[in-house]
Formats: sequence, C-alpha cells, structure tokens
Amino acid sequence: MKRHISIILGLISSCFLFTSCEETYDYGYVNFFIEPDSAEYFNLNYGNRKWEYFEGGYRGVVIFRKNWDEFITFERSCVAQDCDGRLDVDTTNDVLLHCPDCDSKYIYYDGSPLEGSKAKRMLYTYCCYFDGTYLWVNNCQ
Repeated sequence: MKRHISIILGLISSCFLFTSCEETYDYGYVNFFIEPDSAEYFNLNYGNRKWEYFEGGYRGVVIFRKNWDEFITFERSCVAQDCDGRLDVDTTNDVLLHCPDCDSKYIYYDGSPLEGSKAKRMLYTYCCYFDGTYLWVNNCQ
C-alpha cells in the first residue's frame, strides 16, 4: 500500500514539476534580412539609432538599433499574464515599448519590464546578426 502511494505521489509531483514552471511566449516564425543603411529603413540608418516595425512573428517584429553594429529585435506581443495586446514604441522618447491593453512598459535595451508594469518577465527576443551590410533576423534555436 505504501508503495502505491509513493508511486502516485511521485507521478503527481513530476506533473507539477514539468508544467508549473514553464514560461510560454507567443511568437511566430521569423526569417528575413534587411539592409538597415538603405534609404528604405531611414529610421535604422546609423545616425538615427531608432526603430522600425516589420511584418512577421505573432503580432509583428520591432527592430531597434543600439549603435553602429548592434541591433535588438523583439516580438510585439505583450508578455503580461492574461494580456493579448500588441506593443507600440512610445514615440515621445523612442526607448520604451508600451502595451495599450494593460499599460505595461518595457525598455528597448533588453526588453525588461519597467517597475509598476503588469508584466513580470522580459520580452521574447528574436536572434539577429549584422554582417556590416545586411541584418539577418530569425528565431533563436
């Protein structure tokens, strides 16, 4: 009898172990490249160090230029619990992503939520590689 109880408790605890701590992100398949210094992406040109929206992913992709050879790309889905909002860049300062549905705010530098936001985890980041001419964006593997 004790053996049956320990087996049942072991199965129940393993179910909690594998499901309760799992973080899920809403994101889609992304695989594209751009030439950030072209006139088409004026906001990403080196002197501007701003951002651009792109189609793809789950709710879209936003690319920020940190400096000449460093970019960061985020999924535009809000990661706050029970929120299904689409993030927009706060155009008053160009350094924050804002969710109009739950009022969460994230800093562009690493995707972390600001204090007081409903969100408690960082944004989903897509991998990117800049070879000096082209910026390649895809899902991290």
